[in-house]
Amino acid sequence: MPGPSSLPVERDEKGLTPLSRFFVTAIISFPPKIDVETQLLKIEGAVDYPYDMKYTELENMSQYVQEAVLQCVGGPSGRARWKGVKLRALLERASVQTGAKDVVFYGADEYESSIPFDVAIKSSSMLALQMNDELLQPKHGAPLRGVLPGIYGYKQVKWLTGIKVVQKNHKGYWEQRGYAD
Repeated sequence: MPGPSSLPVERDEKGLTPLSRFFVTAIISFPPKIDVETQLLKIEGAVDYPYDMKYTELENMSQYVQEAVLQCVGGPSGRARWKGVKLRALLERASVQTGAKDVVFYGADEYESSIPFDVAIKSSSMLALQMNDELLQPKHGAPLRGVLPGIYGYKQVKWLTGIKVVQKNHKGYWEQRGYAD
């Protein structure tokens, strides 16, 4: 993890951090490859109707756009315009069971993290397909990443392959290493 940064965040004329200057942090050196034609996003766990969906199906769902800051716990931050689908819509389709505590996100890089169910269903919690009016770049989580305004970046999993609703507290990659849940 990078150390604290005292450098000002670069912004364009729209107040957004240019993609070429947006910070990148990951547990791997190179972005994993996800074949959007063959791989599926899996929604499962404490739900009545688990399902798999193609990444291209997300493009046909109602799209949500918001500007939000992504803040690394180590200091760097960036502001972007995110476009994608509300996480709540995917969870409603699965019909979450009573007693849901956490929503766990799984990335193609074997990274995982979770958020409380109440955070997952907030209107601002989303899964992004675009960043600053462009398709997500591989280094920023293409084809799909979590965007959770007000939550540190290590909770916003990139290269999403699965979402699991659980009825217990789940500690992910960094939480198992001492980070706050």
